[in-house]
Amino acid sequence: MRRWLLLGLGVLACLWSSPNGVAQDALGRPVVSSQPLGDSGMIPSDPVPQEFVTVEQFNRLQQQLDELVASGGVVEYEIAPPPISQTEKNTYPDFKVTGFVHLDTAYFDQSDENIATLGDIEDGTGFRRARIAATGNLTERASYIMEFDFAQAQARFVDVWTQIKGTPLGNVRVGRFRQPFGMSELTSVRELPFLERPTSFALSPFRQTGIMLFDTAANEQMTWAVSGFRTLSDNFGNVYGDNGGYGTAERITGLLVDRGDCGIAHVGFDHSFLNPGRNQLQYASQDEVFVGQQPNLGPTGLSVQPLEGVPPFVNTGVFPVDTVNVFNVEGALSFGRGLVQSEYRWSNLDLPTGENVTVEGGYVMARYMLTGEVIPYNRAAGVFGRVKPDHPLDVCRGDWGAWEIAGRVSALDLNPLFGQPGVTGKGRELTSYTIALNWYWWANGKCQFEYINGQLNDLVLGDSDINTFAGRVQFDF
Repeated sequence: MRRWLLLGLGVLACLWSSPNGVAQDALGRPVVSSQPLGDSGMIPSDPVPQEFVTVEQFNRLQQQLDELVASGGVVEYEIAPPPISQTEKNTYPDFKVTGFVHLDTAYFDQSDENIATLGDIEDGTGFRRARIAATGNLTERASYIMEFDFAQAQARFVDVWTQIKGTPLGNVRVGRFRQPFGMSELTSVRELPFLERPTSFALSPFRQTGIMLFDTAANEQMTWAVSGFRTLSDNFGNVYGDNGGYGTAERITGLLVDRGDCGIAHVGFDHSFLNPGRNQLQYASQDEVFVGQQPNLGPTGLSVQPLEGVPPFVNTGVFPVDTVNVFNVEGALSFGRGLVQSEYRWSNLDLPTGENVTVEGGYVMARYMLTGEVIPYNRAAGVFGRVKPDHPLDVCRGDWGAWEIAGRVSALDLNPLFGQPGVTGKGRELTSYTIALNWYWWANGKCQFEYINGQLNDLVLGDSDINTFAGRVQFDF
């Protein structure tokens, strides 16, 4: 009788309960079925898999539902933040390979007087520069570069140095590098608006082997650098000689006006002291373009000097000197898509005879982006940097890159050294007028076109002129 009573009570409980039936699992634990009961009050015999939740889970769900009702329909859940991935630490040393190519062509139109002065200059095409470099980091604060040029008959060192940043004395660089002298010298050849630096470049100490301290100041409104080096070094950074062989260079720059890249007024001052090795020096320069060829054809012409090519327009030859002081002032005004830049320098030479002679040079140039791009200013180096086209070259889309027009007048006067004891060269004075059209295909590729009119003064042969038409294709990576 008791069993029938219990059975009846169970049936009444099932009829009284909600559409979700309570059952037991294989271990005898009460579970709640997620399947609704059929009209008969039994779980349908549908082949659909049955999903159950335990009573504890059911109670937790009921509690969350109660909280939702009590809060007016909003329940806040505490979501754990995603785990922070552990990035791998940098491993040192690291490296990457970089390089660039300058492929030049030039055609010369000389006056009869110019041919009599310089000889007949042959037209030519060739690789002006073909450089490859490994660069990277030795530690978090130490970096390096090893760059070599393979264009001029045999491989030679370009920049080979290591440096440490953020020391109490500033950044420290040791090796072979461009000395801190001159705005045009410290502008990378990858970013020059003309094929070559101006003729006044001949007075610069440029690349030597030594040590340099440098940094920025006043929230990058100023730059400063001082260096000491051996001089004069060859194309492999070597200096040989008992007498002399030492030099220094210093540069300081500042921004008088700083409105970002769209408004810059730059000024700077540079100095270099030279006591050349073996007490010998030479000043020489072409007319801002060079092409040439090794004179020995075939296998013997692949790895040896010299090159036959554009001769020096001005040239002192090798002459004896005790000490040299070179001074340079620099200035630039930028208004974003255009700028004007100028430098003037003079070299004061103490000769063994007791004579003191000064030679001088300088340039002024103007640039203007026809397509409206900004010419950026590099605050760390105190020079202007790379133009990046707003619409890189893509003929299929109708994009034609960026276009720039530029002009420059440069001069170098070595005539004061002509006739001095030990000076074997002709000296001469050269003034060059250049018009350039630059076509920037991409940030790392461009084509340049130039017309150069050179006016040459020889104290014996008189005045002459030469017209040069030149072009360059550049790409880098």
